[in-house]
Amino acid sequence: MNIFFNFCTPKILYVLLCLSLPCTLSAQRDKTAAQQRDESSIGKNILNRKPEHPYLLFDRQSKQAILDRVRNEPEYVQIMDLLLQEGRRVMLNTTEPQKVFNDPASRYYQLPSWEAYVGFYLSGSQLLAFLYQMTGDEDYAKKAFHYADKLCELEGWAAGAHRFDIIYPRVWPYGAKDDQVVFSFDISTGDCALGMALVYDWIYPVMNKAQRDRIRNGLLENAILPVRGNYEYYWWAEAYKCNWAAICHGGLGLAALALLTEDPNLTDVVDRSCEGFQKMLANYGDDNGWAEGRSYSFYGIRDAIAFPAAIKRLTGNKVNIFDTPGWKHPADFALFGLTGAFNDGAAAGPVGFSYTYNKLIEESRDETAMYYLQTYLSGENRSRSMWELIWPRPTNVKAVKPAVASKYFPSIDWAFMRKDFGKEYMQVAVKCAPANDPHHGHLDAGSLILTWNDDVIVGEVEQRFYDQFFFNDVRFDYLYVRSIGHNVVQVNDEEQFIAKRKDQPWLEGVGGKIDKFVATPEYDYTIMDPTNAYPGKNLKKWKRSVVLDKENNIVLILDRVECTKGDKIDLLFHPAATATINENRTASLIGKVNRTRMEMQPLVNAPYELTLQTQYTVRVVKDSPVQAIPCLFTTLKAPDAATVIGTVFYPDKLKANDSFVLDEKGKKPVIRYTVDGKTYAYEFDENQVKRL
Repeated sequence: MNIFFNFCTPKILYVLLCLSLPCTLSAQRDKTAAQQRDESSIGKNILNRKPEHPYLLFDRQSKQAILDRVRNEPEYVQIMDLLLQEGRRVMLNTTEPQKVFNDPASRYYQLPSWEAYVGFYLSGSQLLAFLYQMTGDEDYAKKAFHYADKLCELEGWAAGAHRFDIIYPRVWPYGAKDDQVVFSFDISTGDCALGMALVYDWIYPVMNKAQRDRIRNGLLENAILPVRGNYEYYWWAEAYKCNWAAICHGGLGLAALALLTEDPNLTDVVDRSCEGFQKMLANYGDDNGWAEGRSYSFYGIRDAIAFPAAIKRLTGNKVNIFDTPGWKHPADFALFGLTGAFNDGAAAGPVGFSYTYNKLIEESRDETAMYYLQTYLSGENRSRSMWELIWPRPTNVKAVKPAVASKYFPSIDWAFMRKDFGKEYMQVAVKCAPANDPHHGHLDAGSLILTWNDDVIVGEVEQRFYDQFFFNDVRFDYLYVRSIGHNVVQVNDEEQFIAKRKDQPWLEGVGGKIDKFVATPEYDYTIMDPTNAYPGKNLKKWKRSVVLDKENNIVLILDRVECTKGDKIDLLFHPAATATINENRTASLIGKVNRTRMEMQPLVNAPYELTLQTQYTVRVVKDSPVQAIPCLFTTLKAPDAATVIGTVFYPDKLKANDSFVLDEKGKKPVIRYTVDGKTYAYEFDENQVKRL
């Protein structure tokens, strides 16, 4: 439901009908239209409630619940004690960092000194302002203002890496226009705006007029006024498939909310920020999938959800931005995708802060999310920040482990296969997505990741610190992004489509798709069709079936490749483990964490060669600019127009009694093998896999 609808009355709806009449409207009718706009404005409805500071995340009455927790509940007593110790250290500290140059070349030197400078004052001021609210000690508030004042001295809050000369050549995310020339508000600005809004709200009672005006000056000059009325000049304002949308709209919106009682004319900023945040959330799949990947699915919302939380509170729950299909199960992508380290910023394992999921679970009441929170974001992984006190862990939502540990995300065409979530089970992640994200997406339709015992056996090229050119058009020359840097098939070295280049039109509709996903107690399989991700000059068709034998931790891959007879076909697998080629043309893989041992065996009824080759990643950075990456190539000449290639990954302990065979005698290829005297056979149709 549209978030503005709750404020509409039958009279307002009647007015809307009147507005459709010819233009001979009276001044009175124009006045009614203006009144209607006022009544539908979220910001103006908040003003009508006459909030008094503090009011963003709690007021003087609701603050009592936090105080009760930190006095009576041991886990929160401990967190509060830690915050008080940190506050004591900050209060005693008389040494502050020297003001640093906001260097556009910081990514070359890999020294984010400006970000560290800003972080020192931003985190310090928030902590002290919060402690003032919790204790009433005005000394905290005075030093919180001192830290805030240091941030207001800065000429802008945008990071140097996002200045014109660095960011102008960027290939923009979906929704952004190529003609972008204004970069004064970025995600660093959004973070500063959000933090300073909280400081202003929390220490407001202690500040004099000049001090209030000082922080107002910082929020207005550095955050609100550059964007207000100029949204079309900022690329993130309508790039709703990008994590920037939440950070920027959230920070901007909370800043306007904080100043609203002093500047009632900022209601338009509140309304536009609600719209922007809501549209960003609408791009989460109903399954909670996020096309930029797992890390960025959380990065955008981490602290920015303070804005929808404030909006819900200040409208008396009438405007609930949390009520969106993609957040009905807010931890599904984090949980089921634990090993899905695809795309930029890729990381395996848990993502997110516990306090963010505390709030999302409070809103959604989702029991799977509670299982994720308790299992992966507890103990040492639980936050010890002020946010954990503001958004405490829900106590009335059960943690329920999903009955099926495998899951397909149709909104983004990623899938995950496993017997259970324990590390003792083989974890298979596959991706065959549309090429609709030039900003963080890779040319990797049909790729996969294999993880077992916390060892990545086959994985992605390790994503490291971004350099200053990584998001420009040359991004498609980086091994991280190119097809050749992923676990895909190539014919005559043909790589996948680049759907968007700088100042060039989109190639709409290109990329891969997952045709079928099936999970059973004994085995799972996914059938992918990456054909449309390629230009089609050499690779005419490619379908990949991936099977997980859950009983034996064995992965079977069957590739159907169509091309011209005699063409060179390469299957690429990037071992994240130490790889050795054996005399029988198999590979032995030893994990780098727990030394998990696996074997890789190609199954090809034609001459082939298995080689371990070295690829190189090159970055424009001062230190460690070149990295050598091993890659296993299964190479053959196409024996016919259609070629079937099998690949098996299996535990080393099965080496003595395995017998893997690709049988192509019948109409459909079959992979057979024996484990501990038991024979297994899987029949591969183009559209399904059967266990015989």
